[in-house]
Amino acid sequence: MSQPPRRRLDADRAARLARTCDDVAEVSALVGPEAAHALARLRGPDVGEGEVDAVLAEVENILRVHGLVGGAARGGPAYEPLPGVGGGRPLEEVHVCPGDLCDRVEVPTLGAAAPTCAVWSCRLPLFRVDR
Repeated sequence: MSQPPRRRLDADRAARLARTCDDVAEVSALVGPEAAHALARLRGPDVGEGEVDAVLAEVENILRVHGLVGGAARGGPAYEPLPGVGGGRPLEEVHVCPGDLCDRVEVPTLGAAAPTCAVWSCRLPLFRVDR
């Protein structure tokens, strides 16, 4: 894995990228390497927000071509959590984006491998949340 850049996207792009990364990791066997290759373009240190938007649109189209449409982030102006879900309880450890690029957070599942990042092609590292 190349060294991740230390940059942050705006909240909307970070949420859209997190959702897309999760979607691609979940259906990678169905869509083949196309989506992963597109997301790999986001590894560059000088990738701007316009390129992020273009890659997200391309990946969305790849998923659509394979009959995979839907999701909270698609088609709307911004990702919104489900109404009424609330903040929940604090977690002690979560899996996070290895490149600190998006806001993806996955709760570890006992006995399961860490989720995969579609941008960096690696497992999401654990992050300890201080209370």
